[in-house]
Amino acid sequence: MDYQIFNEPFPHIIIEDTFDEEQLKLIWRELEFLLDKLCGPEVYAAAQLDDGSYMTTAKGRSLDSLYGDREVSDILRITNQVFFNNEKFNDDMIKKNEYWVTYKHSNEDYTKVRRYYPGDGYEPHADYWVHVLISTTFCREEDTGGNLYFPRQDYEIETKNNKTVIFPGWIEHSVTNVVENDRYAITKFVRCDTSR
Repeated sequence: MDYQIFNEPFPHIIIEDTFDEEQLKLIWRELEFLLDKLCGPEVYAAAQLDDGSYMTTAKGRSLDSLYGDREVSDILRITNQVFFNNEKFNDDMIKKNEYWVTYKHSNEDYTKVRRYYPGDGYEPHADYWVHVLISTTFCREEDTGGNLYFPRQDYEIETKNNKTVIFPGWIEHSVTNVVENDRYAITKFVRCDTSR
């Protein structure tokens, strides 16, 4: 896992080659299994405009509502292991910016899988209830589009296979339209549940 930690234009982390070959094999196996189980944005609670229309047309699914036992899902098991059970990664983040204490001390996460077809994107929105968003892209063929774009900062991060971006959920963000080749995004919504 090769990561860079940035403070500008807001705290964020970019990870290249997030998962190793064996982990990728298991993740792709599950993504292919889920393909015919993906639904419209109304099923996985996508962000909505004031008029009730959805900000994306991408197909997706909330894995937490799909699986009763998180250990059944390779995606949930592997992402938990990589993102939350890595002390060096946690320590490096906090040394760079104390904001990441919110990540280290979070105790709850939700995971959604989305498949963006050509023409699909996600309009600008913010997830105010989330301390940290973790978004990893998976694609069989690289292409333009499907990038993370932060309109208030006019900042774009190119997405590619096995690349992760970690950033505060309350920063307004969007996904640019995918041009030719489908791509998946696995997104973890990380927060602190104060009832625990």
